[in-house]
Amino acid sequence: MNAKNNLAVLMLLSFAPVAQAASCDEDQSKAPQVAQKLDLLARLLDDSKPLRRAQEAGDAEVLGKIEEARRSLAEARAALDEGCVAEASSLSSAGLKTATTAFRKTPVQNAMQLQGAYEEALQLSTSFLLSLDAQPEQQHELGEDDLTGIERQIERAESLAAGGNYAEAVRLLVPVNDRLKRRLAVILSNKTLYYEKAFASEADEYAYYREQYEGYLMLLKTAKNEPPYSARNRIESLLGSASGLYQQAESDAAAESWDDAIYKMQEAVGHAEQAVKASGFTY
Repeated sequence: MNAKNNLAVLMLLSFAPVAQAASCDEDQSKAPQVAQKLDLLARLLDDSKPLRRAQEAGDAEVLGKIEEARRSLAEARAALDEGCVAEASSLSSAGLKTATTAFRKTPVQNAMQLQGAYEEALQLSTSFLLSLDAQPEQQHELGEDDLTGIERQIERAESLAAGGNYAEAVRLLVPVNDRLKRRLAVILSNKTLYYEKAFASEADEYAYYREQYEGYLMLLKTAKNEPPYSARNRIESLLGSASGLYQQAESDAAAESWDDAIYKMQEAVGHAEQAVKASGFTY
């Protein structure tokens, strides 16, 4: 190849990117503005609060939208690098729209809400364990290894919460509470065994029935479904009566009138049990 031909080839190669850029968008003046849009999209998809909320929620549709927005970001960057400003602008706009739509679908759960959910879950775990501990051991059907595993799970949740990871802490407590709730429901439903327990004192007997009463209230609180409409008035009436009896029993217990306190607390337990059954609670 002679020098003249070499020069022609070099000239063609040197002008090739310019020709490509011109074929995309000859006007490069808007490139800085498009680059700013890309930076905004990149920040949203990097480690923003909306992104973290979406990841914690774990909704498959939302996470899919986020991946779609990331693809738009990558394609827009490639287009801008090639000088295709209009195409890069369109892709970045599409990515921003997709990302903001995804974030709007994510439930807004700030740190205080997550902390509240964790504290409620931890309180339930503690209450369930106390209620189970008040029942005869032969009814537990939870071995030493089971209880040790549950306690370790709770400890891991507490450790995560101490580090601010309330969402993961709640996730660990959910199966714990579900298992304890189901076990407690079985025990409380078997009322024929209530009166077979031997007590060291009247105060212990009173505490036993009080734990049963509070156990029923926890079961109602954690029920996943609303009770039938036709049963709501009856449930409200039963719980109102149970609450009144409970308050009277507490007053009698404070005065150490144990016979009256125990009788009234047993009645409160009976009303609470009927409310649970009327609610259609299943386990």
